Amino acid sequence: MKYTRNALKPILALQYKEKMIDYVSRIQQAVIDEKGDPATYVKIDFQDGGSSLWRRKNNLSDYIHFCDAFAGGRPCPHLGCAVAVAQIAGAPIERFGLPKDQAELDGLIAMLPASDFKDVSESFDIPYVPEEEEAAAAPAAPASPSKPVPAPKAAASKRDWKVGWTEVESYLKGQGIDRRLLVKIQEKRKAVHDTVMSTPMAIDPVAPKMPYEGPMLERSLRHITMGKSLLLTGDKGAGKDTLINTIAWVLGYPVYLQTGHKGFTSETVVGENMPTGNGLEVAFKYTAFATGVLHGGLTHFAELNMLLPDVTSTFHSVLDDNEQLSTPVGPVPRHKEHLFIGSINVGGHYGGVKSLNAALKDRLAVLQMPYTLDFKLLIEKKTGLTDKHLLQWLEDIKNAIDLLHATEGAGDEARTIRGYIDVATYLQAFGVTDKTKLEALEDFVLNKCEDREERFAIRNQIRMSAWKALPKSKEEEDYENGAA
Repeated sequence: MKYTRNALKPILALQYKEKMIDYVSRIQQAVIDEKGDPATYVKIDFQDGGSSLWRRKNNLSDYIHFCDAFAGGRPCPHLGCAVAVAQIAGAPIERFGLPKDQAELDGLIAMLPASDFKDVSESFDIPYVPEEEEAAAAPAAPASPSKPVPAPKAAASKRDWKVGWTEVESYLKGQGIDRRLLVKIQEKRKAVHDTVMSTPMAIDPVAPKMPYEGPMLERSLRHITMGKSLLLTGDKGAGKDTLINTIAWVLGYPVYLQTGHKGFTSETVVGENMPTGNGLEVAFKYTAFATGVLHGGLTHFAELNMLLPDVTSTFHSVLDDNEQLSTPVGPVPRHKEHLFIGSINVGGHYGGVKSLNAALKDRLAVLQMPYTLDFKLLIEKKTGLTDKHLLQWLEDIKNAIDLLHATEGAGDEARTIRGYIDVATYLQAFGVTDKTKLEALEDFVLNKCEDREERFAIRNQIRMSAWKALPKSKEEEDYENGAA
């Protein structure tokens, strides 16, 4: 093998110290006895599949690598990373080894005893998670409540975190998730798959038809990998459900859905006595929320602000250092991979909502969801509608209603993203005519506003700024002619 002296400037190492994480996937080291002379080998694996070898022996520091750029004397990020690794280790590279091709380099690496190499990635600030790990000891089962409590049993088989990971990873990279967070997500996904099994009460995680897109994804995942639970706030159509389902898919959480209502008490929010199969006895049955706490999984407690303040205090001991749920039949320890996500709709039109107490919010990371990101893109991805004129028509109507709401406080019930999705789906199924446009717009958007005069104001606003051809309804004409 030919060698050439290193003539690179030391500044290259400084430039690549921070960049290494973008190129290097793993660093391993071995000290091998070669006829009485110890030699230190450092194998550097790159994310593009390439490898290189750095060898120190008899005070000589060599770097051996092959790629088309390196062989041709062109700038090579592999080289920059190796120079940085050597400098961090305190032994700057003196020579470059020039194998004639990749096969020669692979042959040299294959001659070294693989068992002697130990992972040292962390020493160089490179996050590395092995693809295959020895099965960790199964965690101890949670202590039983003070009385036997019938609960859905989790499936016994361990789930494989790698199933579907390629699709998840591609999506995350497309959302700009950096590698450090990606490694933490992968670690969390492994832990969830290793310890959390599904039950009959759970919804198994699946890829959403349109996974969530936007900055709240990264923020949510950062909080979750830190062990925090979440509270999502925002108006309807802000994507709260989509974000939660996307999180479940990314991390592999079975989902336990529970919806708040004013009838819940601090006891019934966790379970209630139910007749057994023979109908002669009763037994305490956990709710979806309590089942998620017991078995692990993602508990989505929707409309959390419908609960009375003394009821929401039930969550406190689950979400603080106590990590247990109080129930009428005894405490239930919280599973180490239980994730709580509460969601609330905000806005004056929601009746019966309560202000969440500060003690609960203090235990959660609170994310304010934006109303919508890219309306036309959202409709296109949700429905497959690509007609630019029709997409613009829908956006013009949405903007008209939003303007009315902003200036006069009217039309809030008609501000429904789901309604526009239904309009687009309807028009694709039955064709685009003035008749079908009117039917879809009335049935899925306008008629959701129950107040008659408010509904008339919306229609008038649409005529002025979005769809001049919107016909007057008979109800409007009668009203204008003085009919009651």
